[in-house]
Amino acid sequence: MFNPKVSVITSTHNGERFIREAIDSVLSQSFGDFEFLIVNDGSTDLTPVILDEYAQKDKRIKIFANSECLGLTKSLNIAIKKARGEFIARMDDDDVCLKNRLEKQLDFMRKNFDIVLVGALAFLINEKGDIIGEKKLAITPQEIKNKLLFNNQLIHSLWFAKKDILIKEGLYNEEFKKAQDYEFVLRLAKKYKIANLPEKLLKYRSLKTSLSLQNKDQKKFAIKARWLAVTKYGYPKLQGLFHIIIRIIQLYA
Repeated sequence: MFNPKVSVITSTHNGERFIREAIDSVLSQSFGDFEFLIVNDGSTDLTPVILDEYAQKDKRIKIFANSECLGLTKSLNIAIKKARGEFIARMDDDDVCLKNRLEKQLDFMRKNFDIVLVGALAFLINEKGDIIGEKKLAITPQEIKNKLLFNNQLIHSLWFAKKDILIKEGLYNEEFKKAQDYEFVLRLAKKYKIANLPEKLLKYRSLKTSLSLQNKDQKKFAIKARWLAVTKYGYPKLQGLFHIIIRIIQLYA
């Protein structure tokens, strides 16, 4: 039986526009000992056809289809439970991995046994794939922990984590339809060390088509994540409440 070192997981809903580029960037990685689990979350466009096409070409790709749209949170939990790799690497259906992404992150995890999740920095790209900026984040575990209540310091599409820890800590909180990664990082960072590689390993797509309602929902769930951080996960209450109040004012101003 094929027992890969890494399980790359993706969930897609009507992702036909960019999914080919995302898949190609994973399949062309310099590190090849991985399986690629893709959850088709109730797509109604040509996404299922595209996924089947790739699955027939590369045996590392495994497709799982939800009969209806369950959302990103539940779909990722499905993928993690089915994953066979020691490590879980996240990938969004509209982003592009740089060729050495998996190799770099695996090498770091092998040399830093105390880290349970590592991310990296990223280029920002537009709909056409043109680089329009870069995403800078905290690097060290302490820097990340210090800044987490202010905002998320990990790019979700760049997560590279120990599978056993993700399962041990209960996977993604399915009450979160948005900001599920932020809630999970807050939960993990309180008990374990999390880091970012100080180099860009992804092209992160920033789409103008993002709906304001979706952004508003994202912010609401991020506020909820901070509330759990200070009431349940042991983060500083005054600091957390300050950020919560500021975000509520910004949300409804």
